[in-house]
Amino acid sequence: MIFIPGHITGFFKICKSKDKDILKTGSVGCGLTINKGVYTALINGIGNIYFNNKIIKLCPTMEVIKQYNEYSNNNNNNNNNNNNNNFKYDIIHNSDFPLSSGLGVSGSCALGTSKLLFRTQFEQLKYAHISEVKCGTGLGDVIGQVTKGVVIRKKEGIPPVVEKIKIKNMENYNVVIEILGKKETKNIINNEQWINKINYNCDRLLTNLKKQPTINNFMKLSYEFAKNTELASDEIISICNDLKFTIGASQAMLGNTVFCICENKDLDNVISILKNPIICKIYE
Repeated sequence: MIFIPGHITGFFKICKSKDKDILKTGSVGCGLTINKGVYTALINGIGNIYFNNKIIKLCPTMEVIKQYNEYSNNNNNNNNNNNNNNFKYDIIHNSDFPLSSGLGVSGSCALGTSKLLFRTQFEQLKYAHISEVKCGTGLGDVIGQVTKGVVIRKKEGIPPVVEKIKIKNMENYNVVIEILGKKETKNIINNEQWINKINYNCDRLLTNLKKQPTINNFMKLSYEFAKNTELASDEIISICNDLKFTIGASQAMLGNTVFCICENKDLDNVISILKNPIICKIYE
């Protein structure tokens, strides 16, 4: 069994390759990994995919399996042997979060599956990224999940170009999450109007963060992004305003989810404001 942390994107820019190269398609921006996520196991079976004990057709996991079958066939010395097309395993995902909540669950599932099937780190990241992009479930989560911590993605696609934000006394900080509902990522990242609004707002924020790469600035810019793009609902903005005494609060992109970072001394006050808080730590 392997653990892949959840990933929260604060702000991002959608970058699609002009020559439709999936490895050059992705996002730039900034996000962080948390110590809750998805545990994935591989067992003998018939190709079923389980998510929290239910059999589902989970596109990113299915796509990783497809890539694995193609990879295995291409590397098989006996070209007439097609046994690799029969995937004789079940994939078991146990997740701390629901799908479509903006917490990188699809990426966790794709990367966990890829790590169990492929040998090298580059292959694991490559095929997880390809699967997320093909399924429209994410553009940069798996890069953050491989790197861990608070990660600035400076270049889209694979191989990744990243910078980590250094945080002193990390044990003093909490990431508190409130999931308000579901939101489908592909409905946003494939909509030209949303793409234009997202990309226009991200450019300035990313430049700002590179000049001042701190956790406080990351949260400040994430809130600006959520508000200025109008991706965040009035309910989320209201909750963020109630949490102004923290390091910062914003929307987890792209989900109907609030997240904030607070110091230990403010944790009780944060919990009192939220209805169903999930308390996490930054995962490195």
